[in-house]
Amino acid sequence: MTRVLLIGTGPLPEDGPRELGFPQLRARQFLRPLLGAGHDVLFVSLTRRDLLAPGDQLAVETPVTRQVEVHGVSRSYSMAVVLPDEPGRFLRARDLRREFGPDVIVTAGPFLPMAAGARAAGDEPLWVDVPGDPMCEAQAKALRSGSTDPIHRYRQMLSQALARGDRFSVISKTQRGSLIGALGFAGRLTGDAVGDELVHVVRGSVEGLPQAPDAPLPEAFPELPAHALPVLFCGGYNNWLDGETLLDGLLRAMDSNPHLHYVSTGGALPGHDESTYHRFRDGAAASPHAARFHFLGWVPLETLPAIFARSWLTLSVDRPCYEAEFGARTRILESLERGVPVCSTDLCDLTRELAEAELIHTVPVGDSVEVARTLVGLADGSVPMRDGARWSDARDRYGLDATTASLLEWVASPRRAPGGVPVDFLEDSWQELARLQDRLEEVWKSPTWRTLGRVHQLLKRLR
Repeated sequence: MTRVLLIGTGPLPEDGPRELGFPQLRARQFLRPLLGAGHDVLFVSLTRRDLLAPGDQLAVETPVTRQVEVHGVSRSYSMAVVLPDEPGRFLRARDLRREFGPDVIVTAGPFLPMAAGARAAGDEPLWVDVPGDPMCEAQAKALRSGSTDPIHRYRQMLSQALARGDRFSVISKTQRGSLIGALGFAGRLTGDAVGDELVHVVRGSVEGLPQAPDAPLPEAFPELPAHALPVLFCGGYNNWLDGETLLDGLLRAMDSNPHLHYVSTGGALPGHDESTYHRFRDGAAASPHAARFHFLGWVPLETLPAIFARSWLTLSVDRPCYEAEFGARTRILESLERGVPVCSTDLCDLTRELAEAELIHTVPVGDSVEVARTLVGLADGSVPMRDGARWSDARDRYGLDATTASLLEWVASPRRAPGGVPVDFLEDSWQELARLQDRLEEVWKSPTWRTLGRVHQLLKRLR
């Protein structure tokens, strides 16, 4: 049995969070197989305070014991909550590592977990999960924000992870090549590392998501006509969503077919991307078919099965960008798992695999006319619907144990990877910045600073 410090994003799907996205699904994807293999796990849950599940306030102060059923067997693990949007987050993760004394550290999910792992690790072997290219995501975010700040911030944290990680996982074969190139640029591809497989592909998985077949639809779900064909969008509206093509394609299709409706669960991503959602929603509200757009926002997780069951089709439209090429679309797997047909642009390895297996419909990138033509053809039957009946034959490939086999093999016998060649412009400046950030967090956590903060709040109220 290996003592594993797992760092990921919470709350987990089993907690019924108000918002559920890929980072939480990725944490679950790593946690359950680790527990199933019998490892002793402390899960460091990076959870916004406003998303804390009932009872998890205690876990902010000290780890709590939790139970989960894996393959019919009850497994226990410890969980500690670290608040990612408050000062001291990396120092708290480091303190938890020292208290737990792990044999190995594993990060799960994009961006912040990999940064926390690189900053918290001591001499333990470190597995860094990089599901999706961070610099391509920074590019998409910079486009929306009109600022280069995301590029500087993402590069800083990625460089720290590349310098410290001993094994890495990615979301696709295409991204594997990208990360190997980044490791070479960071000086990690030395002669000692020849034959050492540094990067493994861990595809996305949604196997075994909580089901509630008898749960009612959420109160916000609209009263749709009996013959309505609801097109579902489920999840966050991220930077790489092509909202313009999606909206124009829907409006053109609605012009031709009065039964088409658009139902959206999820929405803006606080602190990450809020403009994409609001821009799309404003455009829909100003359109002639505004009454056929239904924005439910983030809904209780237990109502999702009923929403999927009422949906006719799910639709995913990405803009042409590197993030869409190197990443994946886990929401498509969820649709297939819940038995709902899918129509999507075909930019990444996942959509390519599913399209070749005739499991999904695809539309060209940036072509709203073709999006509309496909929707109308599927609605009137002129385009045969791929109903996902073959999914049962393909789903094992995307199961929890199958996707994490390389992780489990490494955790059973972890070791440090060969060191790299120092790269001054990557190493020196980022390491110095990290030291300064740690020092600031130490100041923010100090009793003196907290006392001054309370005095400041009191003076503000008195004024």
